Amino acid sequence: MRVMGMVGSGRDLPVRPYVPPTAFLAAGVCASALLMLEAGWRLHDCGDVVSWPGALALSLMSVLAFTLARRLRGSGRLGSIARPIAMSGMGVLIGCVAATGWLLRWQAGSRAVLGAGGGACVLLIRGDPSAGERGFSSTALMVDVDTGKRLGPVRVLSDAKLENGSSVRAVCRVKALDDSDYARSRFAKGEVASARIVSILEQGTEARGVSIGSLRARALRVLDAGRSDYRALVAGTVCGRTTELNQSEAQADFTACGLTHLVAVSGGHFAYIAAMLERALRHVGLSKGAQQLVMLLVMAAYMVFTGGAPSAIRSVCMVAIASAAIMGHRRAHAPSGLAIAVAALVAVDPGAVYDLGFRLSVASVLFIILFGPYVRHHLCALHVPAPIADALSITLVAQWATLPLTLPVFGEVSLVSPLANLLVGPAMSGLLVTGLLGTGVATISDMLAQVAGVSGAAGAIAEFALAPADGLARLSVFFAQVCAGIPFALVSVESSWVVAPIAYGAALLVYVRWRPVMPKRLVLVLALVFACIVVHVSYWTRFAPPEVIVLDIGQGDAILIRDGPSTLLVDAGIGEATRTALARNHVFGLDGVVITHWDKDHWGGLPDVLEGVRVDRLYVADGAADHIPAELSDGPAVSELREGDAVRVGSFVCELIWPDAGVRGDENADSAVLDVSYEGARGGLRVLLTGDTERDELESYMGEVGDIDVLKLGHHGSRVSVSAKALDSLLPELCVASAGEGNRYGHPNPTCVRMVEASGSMFLCTKDVGDIHVTPGHPYPRFRTQR
Repeated sequence: MRVMGMVGSGRDLPVRPYVPPTAFLAAGVCASALLMLEAGWRLHDCGDVVSWPGALALSLMSVLAFTLARRLRGSGRLGSIARPIAMSGMGVLIGCVAATGWLLRWQAGSRAVLGAGGGACVLLIRGDPSAGERGFSSTALMVDVDTGKRLGPVRVLSDAKLENGSSVRAVCRVKALDDSDYARSRFAKGEVASARIVSILEQGTEARGVSIGSLRARALRVLDAGRSDYRALVAGTVCGRTTELNQSEAQADFTACGLTHLVAVSGGHFAYIAAMLERALRHVGLSKGAQQLVMLLVMAAYMVFTGGAPSAIRSVCMVAIASAAIMGHRRAHAPSGLAIAVAALVAVDPGAVYDLGFRLSVASVLFIILFGPYVRHHLCALHVPAPIADALSITLVAQWATLPLTLPVFGEVSLVSPLANLLVGPAMSGLLVTGLLGTGVATISDMLAQVAGVSGAAGAIAEFALAPADGLARLSVFFAQVCAGIPFALVSVESSWVVAPIAYGAALLVYVRWRPVMPKRLVLVLALVFACIVVHVSYWTRFAPPEVIVLDIGQGDAILIRDGPSTLLVDAGIGEATRTALARNHVFGLDGVVITHWDKDHWGGLPDVLEGVRVDRLYVADGAADHIPAELSDGPAVSELREGDAVRVGSFVCELIWPDAGVRGDENADSAVLDVSYEGARGGLRVLLTGDTERDELESYMGEVGDIDVLKLGHHGSRVSVSAKALDSLLPELCVASAGEGNRYGHPNPTCVRMVEASGSMFLCTKDVGDIHVTPGHPYPRFRTQR
């Protein structure tokens, strides 16, 4: 074997890790399970969720793979691929059978739950609750109140926080899963329907005696996660409970810095637990096999204690495989352990292939195993100190693996993640160790105090035991806040299908070639990448062309006005759609946001926007600031606009022409209306942004406006949004409506569309063409659409 030395270093390039045939087994299991479940999801409302033609096709593929592998065996060079082909075929068959059984169970559960028709039932809560806009949601097992028969797992929505292990007798409204992305995620969890609790009749705790679940409940009571952000971080890191952490300000900072993986219970947690156990067991005098067995039992118990997330189960499976290899006097091989663990987990629970946490865990561990030493090698070649190179290589490789998976979901990239992981990583490692020890001491003292009837001493002991963990939690949150405060720490990026082929194609190329990169070339490549990022950001933050963009954000309003470094958003839609739309239009900050009125489809997306981009000021109509929703109370400074007031956005002038008196801002007629005009070297442009005002208000202020180029129709193009009289007065060349596909209001109304077209104006709707860009021009403004 030829050994290649590293340029500029006396060390050799690490040996390329061996990819075992079991990796092809795992790939086959995952691929076939994913295909079967995807087909099942598409058929879930058709009665039979199993695609029998698909199952037959996958079975034939596995037979063909076995046949091909048998013929290739002993065929010289081609014989080397016989085993991977055979393992792939075996994986396809295993995944197909497992997914078929999973889908049949899901179908039976769905029919049982929906057949029960709701009403009174018993719900056995499984897992920690999640907070949302509609209350709290939990996974629960539904039980028939009369027969005691277990019907199936459902997603429970409730105004009350239902804790893990609770038994609730309630009146529910049961509904089948719809076609939304959220419902798809619940399908992947095996949940067969959603159940909204109308009223709770009786609530208690399942009788489980002394169990890991009861021990966890006691530990969480001692930790009191709702006490502060720091204690919520301790509870999330030690116990795997993130309910309170997800509602804290610290979570936003951790997300901006790419640090959420440090809280999630996965391989890092188990590695530290294994290291502590190994050191402790050395002094006990147990045999090597006994030590491995004790470590496996402890980690399996901790996996159950933290909720049994798929990533945690994968870690325990890898530990079990490594322990079996050691006890069998064989060398542990990390890629083989990962492959077998993934294949086994997906075979038992095919829905894991849909779980984003599981995907991220597998991808990051795989890349750390394959490319961690390679990247560390090149960092050392650049004279990065070894301890920093160790931590930095893991962070960079993990981002390389997970970015193609997270970008389509979140549309964000943390540019400060490497720095943040260097600062926060050691503190979080210490937090895990001290938190485990402190929580154990505090929980035991609480149990003893309960027996002795003394509570004051237990509280003092708990505070003393948890003090180191609290201090490290404070330090972690502080470093996260500092890193999150760096400009462009978290950048919203439009997701593209090319990211995954580029990232994983580069990984394949690196693995196949496995050559050292000259330090000078590496520096040059990094400099070019950095320069491209700087040029891209500089262009869109300093030299963006003047335009008005009606954003496609579903059933809501969001209009972007920008010119060079100046940006203004008029309304923010609802949910994450506006934040995503700003990302695809390369918006990194907003000078201001105008909320026309307090309808949820005009301001509901602002909290998400505030998490993703900088917003300097919030503008509302005169009087509306007194009625600002509670969710925005901690937002940017608020300014009220009166009739005649104007906001400048570069060369754009946005003048408020309605309302003509103070308003509450909670009625459509209260909407702030902006007359947006532009005069410059590029030409002229006039756009009227009408919020949700309709024809009565429009006819009141149209005389102040005159001839315009573009009319943003009020109230999403409703039947009464405009009149022929107003169209004759304003003479717009283009009328635009913002509406969501398949909305239940029927927007835009056909009567409105016919009226616009009869006036000679062109009509466009975001649900049909996507984002609508309007730019100044000579002699007329120009427009283009996303689709």
